Amino acid sequence: MMLLPVLLALWSPLAEAASGYKLSKRVNLRYQDVIVTQDGTRWCGKIVEKGDTFRIRLEGQSEIAIPREQIVSVTRELNPELLHNGQITMRVSPGVEAAFVIADENGGPQYGVFTEAAVGVNFGGAFEPELTLTMTPVGPDDGRTNLELGFGLRYYIQPRSKTKAFTNTQIIMYGSRGDLGLRTGPGFIWDLGQNFGFGIHQGVTLLIQDDPEAVAVGYHVGLTGQGRF
Repeated sequence: MMLLPVLLALWSPLAEAASGYKLSKRVNLRYQDVIVTQDGTRWCGKIVEKGDTFRIRLEGQSEIAIPREQIVSVTRELNPELLHNGQITMRVSPGVEAAFVIADENGGPQYGVFTEAAVGVNFGGAFEPELTLTMTPVGPDDGRTNLELGFGLRYYIQPRSKTKAFTNTQIIMYGSRGDLGLRTGPGFIWDLGQNFGFGIHQGVTLLIQDDPEAVAVGYHVGLTGQGRF
């Protein structure tokens, strides 16, 4: 029974850093250099030069030069501001979608349950590309589910905040009805920690379908549960 907590501790990024092992490239993205000077000041960022003078690049891209004799310690620490650089994301977003369909047959309003699943990776805190699988009520006229594959990109406006506002653009590349299209709109995620968050997103839906031929314009809204690893 004691084995599981020990394994979890050994796998954690903090344990990896404390044990003296080199951090993996992906985990290292969420760490920052910290220089502490004799007057107690902590400078956090990325060290770009070492020698008689250390230079550290701060968050705003400005650089500070610190003489070596004024430095008390130089460490690497996990960034406390919930930056998710390099983390793999997995999310599920249930919701509803409605659209007006223009078609020779079975046109008019269509609506129903909308479910989206996605796997992505965070780059630079603000950018999060992902692959998406969507079940949409738009298109089917025979009771079958319309499945779509797409590529999405989230841009986080406030990547250092627990409540991260974002814009989302999803390009629909394939569907069981020959779908091509676009979903785009705003949303937000509330991060409960480094590994889990939930939120909401909504926006416009634009679809072109071949089987049967149709054009759809609509709206979607969904809740999101998201894990990060």
